[in-house]
Amino acid sequence: MTDSACRVHLPPLFEARFIERPNRFLIRCNVNGKTIDAHLPDPGRLKELLIPGVELLIEHTPRIGKKTQYTVHLVNTPTGYVSINTRYPNLLVLQSLQNHCLPGFQDYSLVRSEVPVENHRLDFELKTSSGKQVFMEVKSVTLVEGDGIARFPDAVTSRGKSHVELLEKLVKKGIETWVFFVVQRQDSRLLTPHWLRDPDFSSSLQNAIQSGVKLAAHTCRISKESICWNLPIPYDLKDYRYA
Repeated sequence: MTDSACRVHLPPLFEARFIERPNRFLIRCNVNGKTIDAHLPDPGRLKELLIPGVELLIEHTPRIGKKTQYTVHLVNTPTGYVSINTRYPNLLVLQSLQNHCLPGFQDYSLVRSEVPVENHRLDFELKTSSGKQVFMEVKSVTLVEGDGIARFPDAVTSRGKSHVELLEKLVKKGIETWVFFVVQRQDSRLLTPHWLRDPDFSSSLQNAIQSGVKLAAHTCRISKESICWNLPIPYDLKDYRYA
């Protein structure tokens, strides 16, 4: 197995400086004294990352008929690069499943992705070595607070809540289900639900895990050239608001 089997290679990127965020999917930045607009492929809050003057790494993505000709991929922070492209976690998981190198899931086989289940779509259907059906939902994490505490979500996610509730429903039918948190940075040592930002999701996740849904969390090693797996981290689901 080659190293590239579990690595997403990034397109050529160049530096920009963040100015402002006019809307959820648009960033205004400075490139060599010129102001340009770039597409932001992460609708999350991101206020802890998108600080005026922070260095971004962006790609030139010329598209006929599109308002923006650039796409933002990375933010440079004091503890390393953070990916703010929500496509990469699923792409990294998909590529790793295809090559049997997803950490902790080397014995699982990919059946299909974007799987319709009831009125939802789950990210992946897998099967165990014995042929048992498994469903997995992948969540992208970019927010890290305090001493390496990764929190999800960074904004209210009714979609995320419905996904974990569906996984809980499936596990009660005897189907193995997973929620896999991909922390798109390497400076985290623990994952928690963000009880302050989204108590409904946090409660639903806690209930789902207590019902038998399984949880995995893994950090990533990110450079200007690629994203790959770093280290697994533990999780703590308790409501820290009342600790």
